Amino acid sequence: MLLRCRIENAAMHLPKLGGTPMWTAKRFKSQAATCAVLAKKTHDEDSRQRYLRLEQMYLHLAETEEHLVSQLNVLADMSKTKREASP
Repeated sequence: MLLRCRIENAAMHLPKLGGTPMWTAKRFKSQAATCAVLAKKTHDEDSRQRYLRLEQMYLHLAETEEHLVSQLNVLADMSKTKREASP
């Protein structure tokens, strides 16, 4: 219950944060692409595997960020609707 309250509180303040929290996901995707390029260029197998693991980690972080932001947007919309409906 406490977590839900905190998420709803964060969702209420989301529009005040500038409305563009997805830049982090874009940055993670950019880092993943860089790791993919470096993995292709390297001749060392250990380094290649490290870059590939980093690429997967960055992609996972980007997906998580996108999922959380979409949930916060839904909660923000619900909160806004409740505020508008209350007298």
